[in-house]
Amino acid sequence: MQPCPLHKEFDNETYCILDDEFDDVILINFLKESDLQKIDVSEFQNPSYCLNAVITDSEDFIFCPTKNKRIKIGDMSIPRKIYLNTREVIIFMDAEAKSCSECLYKTFIAMRKSVEEM
Repeated sequence: MQPCPLHKEFDNETYCILDDEFDDVILINFLKESDLQKIDVSEFQNPSYCLNAVITDSEDFIFCPTKNKRIKIGDMSIPRKIYLNTREVIIFMDAEAKSCSECLYKTFIAMRKSVEEM
């Protein structure tokens, strides 16, 4: 499973923060990446759902299959390779964090701030 870095949980509710919006959503998790390939994604393309997954768009950036939009942190699109490498580092540090969206989000924010300070 490749979790989306843009869903947050507060007070037992889940929110999508793509495009700096704060949409209350029903989170749908997958056990394996192949599960995502077996469903009709268009059935879940409404603001009430969040498929906790990312796919890759034609330019090799991560993409939200639910909102049909490229995933960005601020104005920075995230290349698939950076996403995968970041997940590997997080999992190396804590194997239990393999589905930790918040871990990914915080890491991307830190990377963005680091680049801005250069």
